[in-house]
Amino acid sequence: MNDCKNNQPPLVDHLWNTLPYRALQTHALVTGDHLYHLVPSESLIYADPQFKCPDRAKEPDGTVFLSKFQHLAIKYGQVTEHHPAAPCGNAIPEDLEKLRWLGKVVWESQIEKKELIERTGVTKEVKSIVQGIHNEMDRSWSGISDNVSTIHCGRAADHPRSKSSYFAAMLFANSEVQTLGYYVLDNILKIAATHSEFHLRHLVVLYRELISAPAEFLGYVGTEFLRDSHRKIDELITLKVEPNTNQEEAREDLLAMVSVLAQYVNLLIAQNLLLFPWKHTIEYPIPSD
Repeated sequence: MNDCKNNQPPLVDHLWNTLPYRALQTHALVTGDHLYHLVPSESLIYADPQFKCPDRAKEPDGTVFLSKFQHLAIKYGQVTEHHPAAPCGNAIPEDLEKLRWLGKVVWESQIEKKELIERTGVTKEVKSIVQGIHNEMDRSWSGISDNVSTIHCGRAADHPRSKSSYFAAMLFANSEVQTLGYYVLDNILKIAATHSEFHLRHLVVLYRELISAPAEFLGYVGTEFLRDSHRKIDELITLKVEPNTNQEEAREDLLAMVSVLAQYVNLLIAQNLLLFPWKHTIEYPIPSD
């Protein structure tokens, strides 16, 4: 999201200060082509925007608004409600077609299907593991997972340590999980979406070669659910993905598992960063000369 010409840092701060959060994405019913969700920020109710456009229907597609109703709204097409609104940013131009597609599928889900829009996989076994990882995320989305908490109090089952200290275990858990999430899992998904020359077999090789070692190591230092989930995914690749002659279905199964694992790992990144003892940074001041 870019800043728009009328960016409003004080208003946007109400959003930034609330991150991260989860909310149900909803489609407007009497406003036209408008998406919105609830931002869990009380201060938005009485915030005083520095600027309001006189008619949000005349703003460009992709404009993002924040309102006193605690809504973050995005205009993706024709809007029928001609009310003033406080813009705070806009979608980047190259994402506008994706935004319009999202508006279409959210509308279909809200009006007809009444289902969450997320990758679930195709086969029963894949759907089960995807749901299991979602359930684990739900348990600690606004808190700290048991695995991360265990690492940061030195009680991981395998007791990773150097002599009598578990400091290095915290350090490695923090750095390794970032690499796995930001640079490995996320990029496998990016490659699958943007490089059509990467077929299913190539994506399977990428997953197995790049995920196995860090997932096993992170399990050793205490992130056992991640390791166990990886093992189940690897097994399902062998049993359900590779033998499936329907390549489109098999690809969707693989990407559903990679996608939910990436989301889980990125959640662990945030939790590790929160708990890491950053107070020790005072011991390493930047030289003044």
